[in-house]
Amino acid sequence: RRERTAEILDELEANGNQILAWDDIMHGTDYLSAVQQGIIKPDDMVLMLSLDGAQLYEMKQSDCWISIWVVFDFSPVAWYGKALVFYGTVIPGPHKPRNTDSYLYVSLHHLAALMKEGLLVWDAVTHSIIRSHPFLAIVAADGPGMTSINGLVGHSGFLGCRVYCGVKCRHKAGAPIYYPALLKPSDFEVAGCDHA
Repeated sequence: RRERTAEILDELEANGNQILAWDDIMHGTDYLSAVQQGIIKPDDMVLMLSLDGAQLYEMKQSDCWISIWVVFDFSPVAWYGKALVFYGTVIPGPHKPRNTDSYLYVSLHHLAALMKEGLLVWDAVTHSIIRSHPFLAIVAADGPGMTSINGLVGHSGFLGCRVYCGVKCRHKAGAPIYYPALLKPSDFEVAGCDHA
């Protein structure tokens, strides 16, 4: 990550602050801005937290939710290898957790402490101990998983992203699930859903 970031910053300088090809998160403006502001330092670790549900058996008798941590300090081809994916939480089923925060709290509290105080790590290249301040760059999940993390209503609610985009969804008469249809269908007259 340190080497790739330096290459990208050189590329930005050589091309008038333009990135010609995007190939991983290191090209992201939020990441690059954090590096340039000194929020992410060369010895810091960049992490992703990901949450998803898993159906262990065919009849959904044992659904569970799993969170993992991915370390982005290596080549993108290695990010999802077994050595760089760490299990964070296993939330037992059979139902979706009502309060995901209560399960993620311990991991996030520990991460917050490490972000503030730093983590002492042995650097085998320089034969020294460095202090790394982990940086949570991405929280990822699919639609149902993300609603557990961010508290929004998800893709089947009237305001799918609640306050962020303002898109009002629609539903069929008598159906409880909303769909993000941007155009009003022809001959569509459903109370509360017939907006422009």
